[in-house]
Amino acid sequence: MKSKTILIAYQDDLLARSLSTFFHGVGYRVETARMVSEVIRKVRNGKILVVLLDDEIEGVKACDLLPLVKKINDKIQVIVISSEASLGLVKRLRGAGIFYQAMKPVDLEEVKSAVECAFEKIERENLKEGFFPFLIPGRVPA
Repeated sequence: MKSKTILIAYQDDLLARSLSTFFHGVGYRVETARMVSEVIRKVRNGKILVVLLDDEIEGVKACDLLPLVKKINDKIQVIVISSEASLGLVKRLRGAGIFYQAMKPVDLEEVKSAVECAFEKIERENLKEGFFPFLIPGRVPA
């Protein structure tokens, strides 16, 4: 599997640096992006497996950016860190395929746990497609 790389896509530079320092300290490779174009470029690069996404970057809401990110790489896991908890937003984010939604102010341990679970999910999905697909329970053809 590729290295555990996280993209922190945040418009607030101070919070992005705090998240970057925290995740680098616990052993992840961290990249940051402050603009939508950077997010797209780094996701297209193929090294990014998990994205921590602010609820809005350059006026583009996460629920509008998420489908584009998933279209580039549908295996990428996106954790949205949001300040809004409306039911409509939650439905739109879930419909777009987020992995997890955390709320501001950021609880670092909660987000760390979500990132760990996202990488575990990626590993499970890669195993299904990998060497022993016959060991994964599935439908038996009739």
